[in-house]
Amino acid sequence: MLTVSKYCRLLCLGLILPFVPVKAEWKEFKLLKSYVKTSDIGKGRELVKKCLADTLISRDPKLYSLARSLEVKANDAENMKLYLHQKYDTTGFFNSVCSIFEYTLKEEAIVCSTHSKQAEKTRKKNRAFLKRYYPNLYRGGVFFIKNKQWASADKLFSMYIDIARSDYFKGEKQMLDSRLPRAAFWSMASCFESKNFKDVFKYQSLAEADSANFDYALQYETMAYEGLRDTANYVKSLRRGLGESSFSDFFFSRLADFLSNTRKYQEAYQLNDSLLTLKPDNKLYLFAQVAVLFNLKQYDKCISMAERLLSVDSEDIQTCYYIGLCWYNKGVSYESTLSPNPTSTEYKKRMEEVRTMYKTAMPYLERYKDAYPNDKSKWQIPLYKIYFSLNMVDKLNNLEK
Repeated sequence: MLTVSKYCRLLCLGLILPFVPVKAEWKEFKLLKSYVKTSDIGKGRELVKKCLADTLISRDPKLYSLARSLEVKANDAENMKLYLHQKYDTTGFFNSVCSIFEYTLKEEAIVCSTHSKQAEKTRKKNRAFLKRYYPNLYRGGVFFIKNKQWASADKLFSMYIDIARSDYFKGEKQMLDSRLPRAAFWSMASCFESKNFKDVFKYQSLAEADSANFDYALQYETMAYEGLRDTANYVKSLRRGLGESSFSDFFFSRLADFLSNTRKYQEAYQLNDSLLTLKPDNKLYLFAQVAVLFNLKQYDKCISMAERLLSVDSEDIQTCYYIGLCWYNKGVSYESTLSPNPTSTEYKKRMEEVRTMYKTAMPYLERYKDAYPNDKSKWQIPLYKIYFSLNMVDKLNNLEK
């Protein structure tokens, strides 16, 4: 069974389903007519479902005409409840609108395959009929968005867009154009939320035309590439968002994480440096540069950058940790170059320099320990060595406990 989107495209191209003429009316239609007349919607829908599964009956345009009439009855019933301020089924109301369009377009596709005068008459009649229901496709999509019914929302918004793109309502541009970008954006959001990542991009350019939601559209695209594990486009989208979106922190933090995780530290350094020239006091950029310099083992530069960050935010505990770890690593590295010789004056002098580095590291690491006592994997080993090297017995005993 073709989707409405495909039907709209077929109608535009003139590639439509073949009409299979029948000599006599199907017996199912007589029963279906009675369900329409008595408004027995449940039984009618069951019969329609059965007929659609029949390869011959499903090619008779009258099936879709009767199915549409059934859905019109259902829609009118809910509309009347709304008018009378009675409790009504909003979901059922908008679903019937969707079905009205589906059945009308399927009927038209079959009839129009004859290219007859009747076909043109049917098309003209259908367009006039559907015009009054068309705005409810958008309203229904909004309703389903609010209720987090993502698949239903995307279905209605997609139908709304595809019909407009098919030029079905030719000459009615004022009715169509204004809401199309917003409909495309909501379709994108619905596809992402339902983890249908491929379809996030089906109306990409149109969704990006919704200026009020442009930043969010770029976010959805980026996260969809991540969901698809399309690394090349994911990184490309991050860089684009960093340059075009006002939500630059979202794109920067993810790009910085990607470069760090893939050990592209030099590239990350250049990125951070370029951004810091524009915003020298940006805490996010400063911290990212601290992390990169640490990974590059440029400890002196890392300490300098970290102190610069602390001058902006003195309460940044993570930055304190980096300073402490830099001094600790400098001490360990320097100590590893020394050949133990307790009687050597030069050795004693060098070891005093090592101890000075450990003393400098200690308060920063202790501050981190106090803030994150359970994060032992980060502070336990460095502090143990520092206390041992400085012969701080009390602190060493407390640490061992």
